Amino acid sequence: MNFLTNPITRSFVGFDNLFDEFERLSSYKEQSYPAYNIEKLSDSDYKITLALAGFAENDINAEVKDGILSIKAAKDNINQNASYIHRGIAERSFSRQFRLADNIEVTNAELINGMLIISLHRNIPEAELPKQIEIKTPSKKILSKKAA
Repeated sequence: MNFLTNPITRSFVGFDNLFDEFERLSSYKEQSYPAYNIEKLSDSDYKITLALAGFAENDINAEVKDGILSIKAAKDNINQNASYIHRGIAERSFSRQFRLADNIEVTNAELINGMLIISLHRNIPEAELPKQIEIKTPSKKILSKKAA
């Protein structure tokens, strides 16, 4: 159980998960391998590209669970008997995670020329879309008097 000592955060109720996430991120150490790019293609489309030289499709596992995109890779057929003069292609195992915002889904994943390209799309629920409000002019009602 964490006690919030900051006067600003004490006034927020129900944001426990958010503050726990900030605490987790503050202790996070950024990995440099593998290199990656995140592109914003439009207001609702994104692309994550990871440089995965030396990995084949069956070496890579990508999944989305609870809003976290996890990408893991491990080389199955490493040749231990190879004699290298220089070895600059890492091909080492890795695990990388990306937290996805609500309503973002993976639409495609391709391995092209050593680059893993993951396409993402934000689906905006109809309830969150702007709603056009029809403006009406009230009709004039003619009041009729009943004859007695």
